[in-house]
Amino acid sequence: MASVISYSRVRYLKLKNLWGFQRVLRLSSCCRGNDTVPDFGSSLLSEVSAIDPDLDVGSRLSNPMELQKNLQSRRLENINTQKLAIKYGRLMKNMHEKIDLEHERKSLNSQIQAMMKEKVQIEEIEKVKVKARELRGQYDKAVKSLQDIQHEVNLLAFGLPNHLSILTPVDEEEVLETCGTTDFQQTKEAFSHLDVAQNTGWIKFSTVGDRAFYFMGELAELQQNLLSHFTTQISEQGFVPMKAPDFCKDFVIEGCGISKDQTYLMQQPYVDRGVQYCVPGASQASFAAYLTKTTISQKALPLQLVSTGPSYSPVREPVNPGLFSASQTSKVNLLGVYSTSEDCDKSFTELQQQVLEMYRSFNVPLRLVLVPAHKLKLSEEMRAEIQIWAPSFQKYLPVYGEVLDTTRLIAVLLEYGVLDKEKVGLGFLSGEHSRERTPPRSDQQDDIRRLMPEPQRVEFEVDIVQILLMLTALASRLWMLGHPRAVVFDELHFAKFASLYMKRIFFFDVHPPLGKLLLAVAGGFSGLGDGADFDHIGADYSPTFPVYTMRLLPAVLGSLVVPLVYQIAVELRLSRWAALLAGLCVVFDNGILVQSRFMLMEGMLLFFMCLSLYSYLKFRNLAHREFSVQWLFWLSLTGVSFTCTLSIKYVGFFTAALIMIQVGKDYWGLLEDHTKSDFCLVKHLFVRAFFLLTIPLISYLFIFYVHLSLLTKAGPHDNIMTSAFQASLEGGLAALTKGQPLHVAYGSQVTLRHTHSLSPGKPCWLHSHAHVYPIRYPDGRGSSHQQQVTCYVFKDINNWWIVKHPESNLLVVDEPPKPVRHGDVVQLVHGITSRALNSHDVAAPLTPQNQEVTCYIDYNISMPSQNLWRLEIVNRKSDDEAWQTINSHIRLHHLGTGQALKSTEKQLPDWGFFQLEVTTDRVTEQPATVWNVEEHRYTKSQDKEAQTRDMAHAEMIPTEPTHLSFWTKFLELQYKMFMAKGDVEMEHKYSSEPLQWPILSKNVAYWMSPRSNQQIHLLGNPVIWYSAFLSVIVYLGLFVLYLMRRQRGVFDLSEGHWNHFVFLGELLVGGYLLHYLPFFLTERTLFLHSYLPCVIYKILALAALTDHLYYLSNRFSYIPTMLTAFVLGLVTCMVWAFYKLSPFTYGGTSLRAEEILALMWRDTWDFLIHAPPPMPPH
Repeated sequence: MASVISYSRVRYLKLKNLWGFQRVLRLSSCCRGNDTVPDFGSSLLSEVSAIDPDLDVGSRLSNPMELQKNLQSRRLENINTQKLAIKYGRLMKNMHEKIDLEHERKSLNSQIQAMMKEKVQIEEIEKVKVKARELRGQYDKAVKSLQDIQHEVNLLAFGLPNHLSILTPVDEEEVLETCGTTDFQQTKEAFSHLDVAQNTGWIKFSTVGDRAFYFMGELAELQQNLLSHFTTQISEQGFVPMKAPDFCKDFVIEGCGISKDQTYLMQQPYVDRGVQYCVPGASQASFAAYLTKTTISQKALPLQLVSTGPSYSPVREPVNPGLFSASQTSKVNLLGVYSTSEDCDKSFTELQQQVLEMYRSFNVPLRLVLVPAHKLKLSEEMRAEIQIWAPSFQKYLPVYGEVLDTTRLIAVLLEYGVLDKEKVGLGFLSGEHSRERTPPRSDQQDDIRRLMPEPQRVEFEVDIVQILLMLTALASRLWMLGHPRAVVFDELHFAKFASLYMKRIFFFDVHPPLGKLLLAVAGGFSGLGDGADFDHIGADYSPTFPVYTMRLLPAVLGSLVVPLVYQIAVELRLSRWAALLAGLCVVFDNGILVQSRFMLMEGMLLFFMCLSLYSYLKFRNLAHREFSVQWLFWLSLTGVSFTCTLSIKYVGFFTAALIMIQVGKDYWGLLEDHTKSDFCLVKHLFVRAFFLLTIPLISYLFIFYVHLSLLTKAGPHDNIMTSAFQASLEGGLAALTKGQPLHVAYGSQVTLRHTHSLSPGKPCWLHSHAHVYPIRYPDGRGSSHQQQVTCYVFKDINNWWIVKHPESNLLVVDEPPKPVRHGDVVQLVHGITSRALNSHDVAAPLTPQNQEVTCYIDYNISMPSQNLWRLEIVNRKSDDEAWQTINSHIRLHHLGTGQALKSTEKQLPDWGFFQLEVTTDRVTEQPATVWNVEEHRYTKSQDKEAQTRDMAHAEMIPTEPTHLSFWTKFLELQYKMFMAKGDVEMEHKYSSEPLQWPILSKNVAYWMSPRSNQQIHLLGNPVIWYSAFLSVIVYLGLFVLYLMRRQRGVFDLSEGHWNHFVFLGELLVGGYLLHYLPFFLTERTLFLHSYLPCVIYKILALAALTDHLYYLSNRFSYIPTMLTAFVLGLVTCMVWAFYKLSPFTYGGTSLRAEEILALMWRDTWDFLIHAPPPMPPH
């Protein structure tokens, strides 16, 4: 009898007769019960490669009686062998058809070549070629059909079980050997191992339930030592101890390397030496994968691992010292590779005796049994189990067989007192239990002593390269950080903003507030006071201004970009050398360095952008541990970090969009996984939506809530906001809501402000004056020559209007006042000239598609007044709502034409005093047609002079703010930020176009010393920028080339490599283009620093391309050496360029004029040179 522990054939690998073995002996382990152990071929989740697994379907189907008996013995009723036989028959038929077509194609090709040699007429050759093309189409169709049916056959064949050994019992287990007796155990005094462990504090139950627990302290150490003891014993039988990584699922191993001839070429010495492997602490799948990697030629790697079982979540790290979970310490796998079945059986017979001898040394009742067929896995032919008697259960528990279950072994041994140090012998015998035992041998005692707890050790790994990169980045960014002690470029704005935060004074900026909030936090900790009194670039900071500490935060965050880029490259599965190249490029780029050293936004922007990418890649690479704590942590950090990115500058939206696109693609791929239930897919969708939409939205709102909560006082930018917003600020327009009437009535004196100005800082009020439109415009069009109506950007007495009832001539408010309501028809009379607001069918001066707006002058000609306007309250809550000061947003619809009063914000020429044009527009539903009353008084006197006097003295002193909800403020501020056109000059000496950025044709002067040629410029490292930009182009070119060749049926890359190449292109090249191309649609003035996010992406693209070229060059012996030399030369040039341009990076060196001119490597670069002092007169 060939006694084995667990015996199965390798039927999931296509060997092509190149592997020199017949059988594989397997003793494997995992901490799962028989009812939850997955079948090793029950469900194939991924398509099998074109290199087919050797499933020996034909031989299996050739003996249907044996196969049917096998299925009945295993109680597998759902396997349809008839369907498999039919499809296999079709497969064979298609294969023969393909072979026939292939022979016919070769024959036609030979015929064509012969005809061409014999110089047969072209017409005859073309006829044969047509036939050959038709045959090729038939051949391609046959190949496609063959692939489809072959895939279906593989899916069905994976469900077939292995042959059954003739020794495997069918219904009941067969006891082969029994050691010890259980008679003395029939007592009620037996204590469960859980009781014993709980009383001693050796286990800790998890929150999952009573069946989930951890071993602690001495018990945990005992479990590890048992594992070590077993490994030692097995190693003496010639097994080689190894460690393998943990995988998340059971796998079919499938090679898919470069050359099919070498894919499954096993290194013969492993077979010749009969090497056996013992891998502690790893699952069966990880061991199988590790073995394959060590036995298959390295030129055939990487391996494709095809999942065939339900998910398994790897164990987590212990949360407390001395706390270990059972699955962390109970996994041992044995696997032997043999040339013949006889060698296999002989080795296992010897191994079984050694294992039995080890268990006998425990001196406890045990037995060896053969497991019945219906309890075997599909891959097993036979399994023998070692079972130990458990007193508390009053039955035998299997502790070795398909699994080496040290958890159960400890549970049983604990009931025998294994840790009772006061007992004699083996240390776990007690009282009457020892009467039936024989004293242990001394060598057995030595074995058991080795199981006792030993001091714990803590091990950790350190990435020295990453640490060195981080230290280099910190040193380069912190060196001379306090120089210059003067305003550098946009520090003029951001340092002031931080100071305004300290004073809680409201300010307006087109960018979101997070970066400025972080600077304010740094300023608060460093004692920032009222020292922000500078007014131009280059101005010296006051002695009390904390320059160094304010620049420290951007510098530190900018330094962290370097290790993040390195880790991003690692998570992208690039080589460590490629990751090092990416990190060095960021360290030695002068542009990124300059932007990270000062109180600017880009250093912080790049940090959160890189953190977003890193978090997403960590989340993506943990796809096998879905819904674990780590998986959820990285997903949530992804959402929060890209929210921080776009909360610093809105260019961060492109980072968020890139990640959301990739997450969407990942989820779309999940929908193809038919093993996932609908509930699981809905849960995936909900979790992604919660962490990538809800949490970012909450975070974004919270940032603005902090921003608006801090800025409560009126400041220099109040007039950008609406009247209601201004009135909510302390010291702003609060008096307007306190001292003036709330409701507008007939006879009210009002000023009408254009609510949604498109130009921040330029609000305007409806205005008129005694001047009239010119009779003719320069383009020859005529006007009505009526009184001008404009929108004026200053407070003025001519901004006042009186609301008049059309049927009354009174210009005073009645007692009681009669409020104007939504839908009422009114007239607006200019307070100074007493002429009514009018519109008519005459083209506006600058916008001829709109109508002219005037104050009507009666010229005694056939042009009647059209001065009636219907009031629409846009933000009304009811249809009879009264018109309110400040709060009501209104539209004035011209009653004659239906058009709405609008400010086009176009500037009139000198005849209009450069004020803004006012027209009526037929498109009424637009922000430009919305107005609101800002100042309001009840007209008390009909005397014209008294009315004028009231208007002239209408300004009031603010007293206390009115309340405005956060949502109202937030929405208004968002609108103003999005509609802002930017307050920079349209032309700037150092502005640039997006086309100029990749080739670095322009620099930006940031600072220059007034006393020397010390200066700082934003200028990238040309070596890095050119090579990285070229990498983007080459990567795109390679992608197109591969795509065209794949369309022609030429596959240069394996499917795994191709998918990875495409993913890198989508993330890096796609990220580059997504952050770069939108700037071509931007109308505002642009500077070079807008390109810096693109630089990060193209640097990563450079690293990815370098790694890919190394992969391609491995086919040749000398190319890798040449490529290495080229990369070293590139790094050398990069460092040299950084050193040469460093005077413009740090600004600490005053160069001579000729030295500066020598560094102008491009004619378009513009460095500054102080004029030499005049020569003294003779």
